[in-house]
Amino acid sequence: MQKKLNVRDYNNKQMLLFPASIGDFLPDDHIVHVVDEIVENLDLSSFYDRIPLVGNPSYHPRMMIKVLFYAYMTGTYSSRKIEQRLHTDIGFIYLSGMQKPDFKTISEFRRRFHKELRGIFSQILLTCHRLGMTRLGEISIDSKVIKGNASVRRSYDERRLEREIERYLRRAREIDEEEDRKYGSDKRGDELPEDISDRVERARRIKEEVKKLEEAREKMKEMGSMEINLTDNDARMQNDKGKIIAGYRLQVAVDLNSQEDSSELIPMVEKVLENVSVLERFFGFEVERIKTLFDSGYFNFWNFVKLLGDRYRKVDPYIPDQVHRARERGKRVSPFDKDRFVYDEDLDEYICPGGRRLRYVGSGRGRRGRRFRVYQSRGCDGCVYFGECTSSVSGRKIKIYEGEELVKRMREKLCSEEGRRVYSLRRKTVEPVLGNLTHNFGFGGFLLRGLEKVKSEFTLLCIAHNLFKIARYIKELRKGLEGFLSLRDVIALGFSV
Repeated sequence: MQKKLNVRDYNNKQMLLFPASIGDFLPDDHIVHVVDEIVENLDLSSFYDRIPLVGNPSYHPRMMIKVLFYAYMTGTYSSRKIEQRLHTDIGFIYLSGMQKPDFKTISEFRRRFHKELRGIFSQILLTCHRLGMTRLGEISIDSKVIKGNASVRRSYDERRLEREIERYLRRAREIDEEEDRKYGSDKRGDELPEDISDRVERARRIKEEVKKLEEAREKMKEMGSMEINLTDNDARMQNDKGKIIAGYRLQVAVDLNSQEDSSELIPMVEKVLENVSVLERFFGFEVERIKTLFDSGYFNFWNFVKLLGDRYRKVDPYIPDQVHRARERGKRVSPFDKDRFVYDEDLDEYICPGGRRLRYVGSGRGRRGRRFRVYQSRGCDGCVYFGECTSSVSGRKIKIYEGEELVKRMREKLCSEEGRRVYSLRRKTVEPVLGNLTHNFGFGGFLLRGLEKVKSEFTLLCIAHNLFKIARYIKELRKGLEGFLSLRDVIALGFSV
């Protein structure tokens, strides 16, 4: 006789008279419920418009979107792994309603509806604002390099491309000449023995590779680019902390393809203003000024001047130049730096720390077209600072670039008490977001290829981040209202006008 155990009854084969809802097996505050309710309230008309009216019925876009959102929130990016989780993970099973699209269907949906998926981002943003999660008064902007679905070895600049084309052409000629010499020029190749036929096949592949390289060369000219990747034409060689990868530089704007940040300054500001405009139109209010925080990598003089123009009057920029950044990091400032020189506006002269006057002697343009004026003293050999300030017997010379006063005022703004307080917010806002996207989400690289599809995949990642924030916010909100406000009620507030 078996000894009776002091355990709970267990039978995983027990049949239920009344089938339970799958969602009941998940905790009430599980993120899967947030995904479910948010997507139920989204306007998906742009997806419905593209569903064919004939043929085999498509999977419902609402179900596919829920599965994709939850997949990115749980670090499941591969379509094959998503298919696997649809069989084994209760969260996926619940959101899919026990339907099991295969990995090809999931991958094709992500590719086919990449533009529509990006359009959902603004709806999620509106929901965050309705729930009171955004203020729009302070925006931090930063970037992060992410590996593309491409190899560095497949990246070519014009010189390497020409060398590779010539190498392949030379190899193809050598193979042709060798085959003609050994087996005759009248043989097609398919009637030859297998080992010889393999050589012919190799020659054919070489010619195909030459064709690819020549097409890449033409496309590179069309794009006006200095390089191209044969696997993903839009991927670029990126320097990620000393490591060179073929990928993309992500630009992130956080509420409190380019290879460098500076070229993305104005496009990112335009995107921020576009999103703010959506919120203004929807809620009927106007934002007067937005404190916008940039890293020094975004500084470019011409973009900086453009940012101070009337078109961007809503933007209150906080953007250090490289000199200011170096000083903040402890780089010693020389007592004879040109910033120490005092300008005499009446005489258009500069007075050095030693009391000598530097007069205007000429002008010119820098490498990027920025004009400058040159000021020089009439000799410094008798000065007490000679040898420290300058060793030139002809006197100290300084270049004053156009707009330098604007840059100085920005440095003073950043060094003020308010400036330091505002700029310190970057460490609490945008930098943790970038860390969350790449480390906590385990996102190692893009699966899709091409700039537009990469943008869509990155949008999915950002939506997943925002959904996590919404879930956390709702959980805190409901703590003191348990029993009075359901999850559905809270999310309904976020979608109510």
